[in-house]
Amino acid sequence: MKSGKIDSNDQKLYYEVHGEAYPLVLIMGIGYDATLWDLYQVPAFSQEYQVITFDNRDVGRSSKATRPYTIADMADDVVGLLDILDVERTHVLGLSMGGMIAQEFALRHPERLDKLILTGTGAGTGRAKFDPITIWSFVKKHDKEGMIFAAQQCLWLFSTDFLRNHQAVDETLAMLGNNPNPISPEAYERQANAYVKHDSLDRIGMIKAQTLVVTGERDRVTPPWIGRELADGIPGAKFHLVKGAGASHVLPLERPEDFNKVVLSFLKA
Repeated sequence: MKSGKIDSNDQKLYYEVHGEAYPLVLIMGIGYDATLWDLYQVPAFSQEYQVITFDNRDVGRSSKATRPYTIADMADDVVGLLDILDVERTHVLGLSMGGMIAQEFALRHPERLDKLILTGTGAGTGRAKFDPITIWSFVKKHDKEGMIFAAQQCLWLFSTDFLRNHQAVDETLAMLGNNPNPISPEAYERQANAYVKHDSLDRIGMIKAQTLVVTGERDRVTPPWIGRELADGIPGAKFHLVKGAGASHVLPLERPEDFNKVVLSFLKA
């Protein structure tokens, strides 16, 4: 494994490269760093691909921003990373907000993209049920009501099946709680503002890459119809619905074997 920090788009991005062969970039969602990929995706994908993970600006080991930014800015961060790593073309997989970044990457830099995988995401936040700005406004109150509301909203990310599995919940909380580089309140607010302002519905028809949209049947943040809307708007895109227990917004965590299998099958086709 190779790791380091590079200058990209006026940011210092922490990155890791696992494995060899053809590159596959994994882009994380709002508020989390790349360590979430380490549990299930990096071990599986790095056996057949050169897996590139990185912490988005404002999270983890990457630098903190000093001004507001957009999803398009974050897509340009990815290009800067690829330039430094001397990667001309790559597959890209984005989760949640990472899927929005991946869409912008596809639209702004089509010559750098091979295949595109979008999961737990849509073409804009206006139709999703998860509103990070509202959550943050409650958290900033620093009162019991605000914290309870925020916790309830974050539970929407997971399935009820997962929440009933106390061991899985404890392990996830321990992993998040032991993160030495948690996102700051100010950084979360900047990412949330970028998230809610993004809308690509009128542009996704220009995406030329082979695309797979993967959605969980029980995703309460971006329900199946949002994933279908996204797939229907991208020429030739395939839509895969994961059904049953654990088919939530965070499929890579709750249904890793099924998720990884779908992704690898698409990449190899």
